Amino acid sequence: MRTASALPAALLGLLCATGAFAADLNDAGRAAYERGDYATAERLFRQAATQSPGDPLVHYHQGVTLMRLARWREAAAAFDTVLRLNPPPDLAATTREGIRSLAPLLREPAPRRARSEEILVTLHRAGGNWLADVRLNDSRTARFVVDTGASACVLSPELATALRIHPPASAEQVPMQVVGGVTAGRRVTIASVRVGDAEVDDVDAIVHSIGPGIDGLLGNTFLGRFTVTLDPAKGVLVLRPR
Repeated sequence: MRTASALPAALLGLLCATGAFAADLNDAGRAAYERGDYATAERLFRQAATQSPGDPLVHYHQGVTLMRLARWREAAAAFDTVLRLNPPPDLAATTREGIRSLAPLLREPAPRRARSEEILVTLHRAGGNWLADVRLNDSRTARFVVDTGASACVLSPELATALRIHPPASAEQVPMQVVGGVTAGRRVTIASVRVGDAEVDDVDAIVHSIGPGIDGLLGNTFLGRFTVTLDPAKGVLVLRPR
């Protein structure tokens, strides 16, 4: 016969097992994300969120991955869930930054423009990334990863120095919560960014190390000015001005 104390112990064991299962799913999702398999990562993070609905970090990971998949409204819903769960201050700050970057992407697009107004940009494949040639300040061309999951464009410190962009010590430190953890970089402004025939002035960016051989990330402070379609079969980025 079950005693009064046996039931809570059994339930506690079940809850611990569920938490461990959610942690395993989260770890597997992070591994899939790191190798560029965002569809699998999103599925694993969604399962982890179902197992551990009160964990804000799991919902954040899902939101970041949904941004990579250009599923803007679902990403915004995941970020809203994070904030409802009263996350730690650093996670709350990066979640709000993600919501801010999604705002232009969630606006209703302008009436469909003629196909002649579409801007086609040829991309280059490197590993799991698509790269674009980007002209900065009409003075230097660099190769950027096209990253619909990045809230802002990112410059490597080396490229920022080459462009003579030197963030002062007082420049805002922007927290960036990625699947691998929390990091931060200083906010700067790029006078002009041109990709193909698409040009945007006064683009917010963050100076931060990215990775070997990568000059920067083309994020949503640029891409958010356009309706964006990536055609992987043709290796082409289609930009339509909003």
